[in-house]
Amino acid sequence: MLKKVSDAIERFDMLKNAGHITVALSGGADSMALLDALLTLKKDLNIGKISAAHFNHRIRGDEAVRDQKFVENHCKKLGVECFVGSADVPHYAKKNNLSLELAARKMRYEFFESLDTDVIATAHTASDNIETVIFNLTRGTALSGLCGIPPVRDRFIRPLILCTRGDIENYCKQKAIAFVTDSTNLCDDYTRNKLRHNAIPILMDINPSVQNSVARMTASLREDEDFINGIVIESYDKLLVENSLSLRNFKEFHPAVAKRIIAKFCTENRVEVDNFHINAIYDICILGGKVSLPQDKSGVVKDKTLKIVNSKEQPQNASFSVDITQCDNTFFKNNQKIHNLLLKNIIDCDKIVGELQLRTRQSGDKIRLKNKNGTKTLKKLFCEYKIPIDERDNLPVLCDDNGVVWVYKIGVAERSAADSNSKQVYKITVNKF
Repeated sequence: MLKKVSDAIERFDMLKNAGHITVALSGGADSMALLDALLTLKKDLNIGKISAAHFNHRIRGDEAVRDQKFVENHCKKLGVECFVGSADVPHYAKKNNLSLELAARKMRYEFFESLDTDVIATAHTASDNIETVIFNLTRGTALSGLCGIPPVRDRFIRPLILCTRGDIENYCKQKAIAFVTDSTNLCDDYTRNKLRHNAIPILMDINPSVQNSVARMTASLREDEDFINGIVIESYDKLLVENSLSLRNFKEFHPAVAKRIIAKFCTENRVEVDNFHINAIYDICILGGKVSLPQDKSGVVKDKTLKIVNSKEQPQNASFSVDITQCDNTFFKNNQKIHNLLLKNIIDCDKIVGELQLRTRQSGDKIRLKNKNGTKTLKKLFCEYKIPIDERDNLPVLCDDNGVVWVYKIGVAERSAADSNSKQVYKITVNKF
């Protein structure tokens, strides 16, 4: 195991400018093995100082207190300085509408970030890495999610990232390293535990080396991700204008780059988004409109600019006034050519069935347009005609007893279209304000 730790530190350049390493010490087997390994390799790796940090989440009552005391006593015996933090994670999770897992991670890392140290070493292993990849896969991830746990992220390093859980267990047994067991790791109440206890064993039955295989895959994918992100950073700086993102040449970017630019913009605006939100924002960057985001935020595209705003600050939807005038059909006299815009906005009065009604679109609305093949839903037509998302629910629609006969910006139904034989027509005029 020590060789894998040394290889990981060297391969990923974990100790560059790092004289003081703080080990995130939960008291479990992984972190206890990590502390012992770094102390053993301290001289060979030219490490100046090694300390430890423990965070009590107050989730497991007396058991959490036991873990804290165990860590403090162990560090005291070793002569290792130990920083201890504590917070009421269940209360924080409930107050902020977060899962217990997410709240615990957030508060734990905030504590680690507050420490006066060069790097923080966490005990993530190759086993944790495969769990992360599968977990992200089940949620529908992009390339970044398949890259797994990064060996180095800012001040955080993962010296055990090449070690499996089996390596850790053997190391602890060989060196008689004591550790405590978190009881929540033994049940399937948490998603990661379900993967660890159920999915991973099946994969290991298919390929006993699957953890190492996934480690190689994530290393390769991280190289691809790093290359793309280099392009993203260079492009992002050119697009950023104060607190907005210029979209004037946005269509020229490959979607792989464009969506990462969007993700970076959301991150810098402190909005946590997933692939669903990123894809939705990408759509409005191309078509215009707005989309709801977490944390009561919205993405708004206006004048070829993307902004993240508070939901209450969203611009109001456009309003339309529709004037329907009945008149004689004088538009086809002397075989004169009719402007296409006019043809889209005149209806044969005699072809209306029942009463004409003005409304906005409803679920299931469809229309067969003149000179077009097939009947299509308004939803599909709005996409084809690139109608901005924020206008679609507000566009005027005319219908009779048999369905839709006219849609603003789209045109007239074939069955109600005026021609040279029409006597009386409805001329439709729309003003937007």
